[in-house]
Amino acid sequence: MYILAKLKHEAREVGLVTLYFLLCFGFILILKKLLLAIYHIEYYALSSAVVGALVVGKIVVVLDKTRAGTRFDHRHSLGAAALYKTVTYSLCTAFVLGAEKMFHAYRESNTLSEALINVWMHQDRHIILAKILCIGLAFMGYHLYAGIDRRLGEGTLRSLIFNRPS
Repeated sequence: MYILAKLKHEAREVGLVTLYFLLCFGFILILKKLLLAIYHIEYYALSSAVVGALVVGKIVVVLDKTRAGTRFDHRHSLGAAALYKTVTYSLCTAFVLGAEKMFHAYRESNTLSEALINVWMHQDRHIILAKILCIGLAFMGYHLYAGIDRRLGEGTLRSLIFNRPS
């Protein structure tokens, strides 16, 4: 019974965060699809939104339990804490995006130096910056919501938003 309760708690905690990021990434991909449709370019990336949301959801839940995720929560304003977390998590995202590109380049070239040169020479800085900005906005929304909910009392903000007034 203890394991089942623990699994339910984990699924609820990670599931809600993952659902939020899935909605954000889905919205970003819809915008991307609409912008590319102007140039008659077909784009399908639902699977990348789902996988990205699963990965980012779990990372956010884990980082929120570490010192890096709670450093500013009790001594600074909500805005400063949310901004700090957004910048920190966005830098982690930039690192992961770079590492992913390095991984794929390394698989193609089989040498680390050639992969590094390939990634550096062929990277599109505009697309990388756009991805980091969009993900950063999603992080900021999450951290502001979570911070307000935590200060009001866990679940209070959610009930204010989703429940009918009595």
